[in-house]
Amino acid sequence: MPTRERIVTYGVSTTAAATIAVAALLQPWRGDAVRDPVHEAPPVVSSRHAVDVVFAVDTTGSMGGLLEGAKRTVWSIATHIRKTDPDAQLRIGLVAYRDLGDDYVTRDFSLTSDLDAVFTELSSYQAAGGGDTPEDVDAALYDALHKMAWRDGARKLVFLVGDAPPASRGDVPRFDVLAREASDKQILLNTIRCGQDRDTEVAWQQIASLGHGQFSTIQEDGGVQQIATPYDDKLAELSARIDSTTVIVGDDGDRKEYQRHMAAAAVAPAPAKADRAAYYATKGGGGPGGARAAKDLVGGVASGALSVDGIAPSALPEDLRGMDKPTLKAEIAKRAELRRSAQEELSKLSTQRDEYLKTRAKDETGGEGGFDTKVKAAIDLQLK
Repeated sequence: MPTRERIVTYGVSTTAAATIAVAALLQPWRGDAVRDPVHEAPPVVSSRHAVDVVFAVDTTGSMGGLLEGAKRTVWSIATHIRKTDPDAQLRIGLVAYRDLGDDYVTRDFSLTSDLDAVFTELSSYQAAGGGDTPEDVDAALYDALHKMAWRDGARKLVFLVGDAPPASRGDVPRFDVLAREASDKQILLNTIRCGQDRDTEVAWQQIASLGHGQFSTIQEDGGVQQIATPYDDKLAELSARIDSTTVIVGDDGDRKEYQRHMAAAAVAPAPAKADRAAYYATKGGGGPGGARAAKDLVGGVASGALSVDGIAPSALPEDLRGMDKPTLKAEIAKRAELRRSAQEELSKLSTQRDEYLKTRAKDETGGEGGFDTKVKAAIDLQLK
């Protein structure tokens, strides 16, 4: 039986209930010991608005255009989910897949509500490998179904995206068996074919049919068309201002991880930065108190989940460790007000940008639609 390489990665949850101890266990993979996601217990969710979405994406050499398009539009897709269901408790997971003989067969990133962590992971994907036409689609589907901590009662969606048919290696069940299993688990299995390969079309249609999802075709390069707006730069500036108010409590590794996410966001194109800002402007887009990270003291204090008095100086960033409690409280209050003011302005500009996009949005892909268009269309059908 072939040996399949695994790279398992975790995102940091932004839920208010995250404690320092729990969040420390959920940090994205940095090359140290990893935990088996099969044994991860999904969080208990009482709301009927839990939405879990996994993207299983071919990352072989021919998929460079699609990957770049996905990196640019993941924030827009997340915002679309929020607008489709304003109360959505959204988590996104990723499965990158290739085939035997490549650097990896699958690379999994567990379902998380930390969209900055998702974007950072997605930004790290590079198109490479492949060679022969079939790819290990079976392995990708197996990981999407079995390696993700799906929540009971959640709306569950998978988007399988690729340009090559399955290469069944015998180490996991075939794609058709897994598609039926997805149906049994009430996981909607959508397929998006890149390009015009006929064998891929046949397999993708079968997978979507058995998984009660949508089949669609896009251009080989992903067909993504982003519209620049006059509001993008200002939205990005306001969003960066909010990010700068964050105070991460924990150890230096936690703060480095946060800075890694900020670095990935900083080099995104202006429309993607604006999409990120728009996501955080939606209801529930950020954590309590406007937090964009699980360990943010400013958001924790604003929501009442944390207290300055309960934070040890050693858990603070170096520039705040020497402050006495009254001075630290004043600093946190100052940052909270800066955040509130910027968030208010961001929300107004985001609404104006939405109106602008409604008047300018056109399908520039010959009626076929791009990656983000197909995902949003499936979301409209499956979440409403």
